[in-house]
Amino acid sequence: MKQSKIILTTALVFSGLFAASQLQAAAVTFNFSSSHGWTTSDLAFTSGTDSVTVGGFRGGNSSSASSTRSFIGANSAGLVVCSGGGSNAGDSATSCDGDEHTIDSNGSDEDVKFTFSQEVTLLSATFKYWDGKGSSTSNMDDFSLFVGTTPRFTDQTIVTGFGDGTATFNFATVGGDLTDSVFYIGARGDDDTFKLYSLTVEIPAVPEPSTYLLMLSGLGLLGWKFGRKGMNA
Repeated sequence: MKQSKIILTTALVFSGLFAASQLQAAAVTFNFSSSHGWTTSDLAFTSGTDSVTVGGFRGGNSSSASSTRSFIGANSAGLVVCSGGGSNAGDSATSCDGDEHTIDSNGSDEDVKFTFSQEVTLLSATFKYWDGKGSSTSNMDDFSLFVGTTPRFTDQTIVTGFGDGTATFNFATVGGDLTDSVFYIGARGDDDTFKLYSLTVEIPAVPEPSTYLLMLSGLGLLGWKFGRKGMNA
């Protein structure tokens, strides 16, 4: 009988451990196609039970992410940043009337800061782009990426053709560690202009409460069992 109890308790522990090990990380896509007017505050987006906040910034360079708050908004094509129209002052939303309504590097470089509640891994991003600059790759829209505050790249080409359209960039093509809770995606130099339509990330799986309960119950029984043995001894 005692041996049966030990076997049952051990089975409970290993069942919980096995259930936790079988959990898979989930790919979650945040769609930024919505209607948000200009604001210097963060915008919040959700996908199921997961969420991310995004903010607009200006004034960065190839080695540092933008640190000055700018206006951010969203429309049917995705996220846009305004550094204040032609003056790039960003002092009021009315100055955004002359802005290109894109994430661009005309005047000030611009970034969108993404803040997640936990570490995630970048998988892909979908852009809406407006080129019209000719067929040369050197004239194509490029985007920058900072993982946390560390620059990953500042001139990654979004598309290899020209004209207007939609392009999805797969981050697996650039390799390296793309896991963090904060990212900056933006434009650096040479008149890049695009909107960020969606972002797909991998979010670590969180075990269900029942899995923890299963493991704790088994461990508790084991502790009680060996505790009694100690007292009897």
